[in-house]
Amino acid sequence: MALLPFSKRAPFPFYGGKSAVIDEVWQRFGSPAQYIEPFCGSAAILLGAPKPAPLEVINDGSGFIANFWRATKHQPGEVAQWADYPVSHVDLGVRHVWLMEQRESLSDRLQDPNWHGDAQIAGWWLWGQCQWIHSGWCSWTGPKLKQSRKFPFRSGPGMGIHSATPSETYKEVPESVELWTSAGRNAWAALHMLADRLERVRVFHGDWSRCVSNSFDNYSGEDTAVFLDPPYEDHEYLYGNRLPSTAKACNDWCITHANLKIALAGHLGDYTGLDDWEVFEWSRSQHSRMTGTGIEALWFSPACIEAKAKMPNIFDLAE
Repeated sequence: MALLPFSKRAPFPFYGGKSAVIDEVWQRFGSPAQYIEPFCGSAAILLGAPKPAPLEVINDGSGFIANFWRATKHQPGEVAQWADYPVSHVDLGVRHVWLMEQRESLSDRLQDPNWHGDAQIAGWWLWGQCQWIHSGWCSWTGPKLKQSRKFPFRSGPGMGIHSATPSETYKEVPESVELWTSAGRNAWAALHMLADRLERVRVFHGDWSRCVSNSFDNYSGEDTAVFLDPPYEDHEYLYGNRLPSTAKACNDWCITHANLKIALAGHLGDYTGLDDWEVFEWSRSQHSRMTGTGIEALWFSPACIEAKAKMPNIFDLAE
């Protein structure tokens, strides 16, 4: 499958990303007046929208993720320059420890809605996210570290900004800007395109319920779309989540807000009380280890647009 343009995808790999179901979601959401993504992660659904909604809000409980999107929105060039560094085992460990030490101060600064983010933290986080294997990179709720000896990804040409990409992306870098690595040039091209897309997106950090508590006063159910992708039940550890089940809280919220267009992600069997919701089952690549062996599903609220039937495959008709 061909890669989406930089303006339509995050420049880093992300456990549990939902890029494979973008079309299914937006076929049912249509063109809402406001779109809310309380667990944005790689923001795959936001970036995959056919067209931006007039009001868009993303949030993440991880300050590293929220800071990345905020800093990319306001200062993409500075973030790219901090991400301009080759893959390095030693530096990966050292930077991981340093970043984990920044959590408290970063959290405080993120509370200021007019703050433009920390470009160094965003750039170093992006650099490491694109070479870290599996989960654990900069866990927002994880313990402080004295050292980290994680090996970088070495099973292919690279991930995210470290991947091999067409050289034509480099033309986005002005001659006056000095970048050392292909990762830096990839980041420069990707982040500037993403900054244009994020211009009107509101980026929040904190508990997921904050961005849905007062969001519906001026919009009807058919005008509002919410994509909920909480850490799956019994899989919270993949995101460093040590708090009580967020999935259960989302389940309860969905039951009382079924008049909105909602897509709720999880494993089959995770949720109850959604009997009149459409359940769409899907699976990842056989090489994916992101969510274990459980069958994944999306629950769509009754307010969503009915999905169009897909045309049958000619080979299926011949059977």
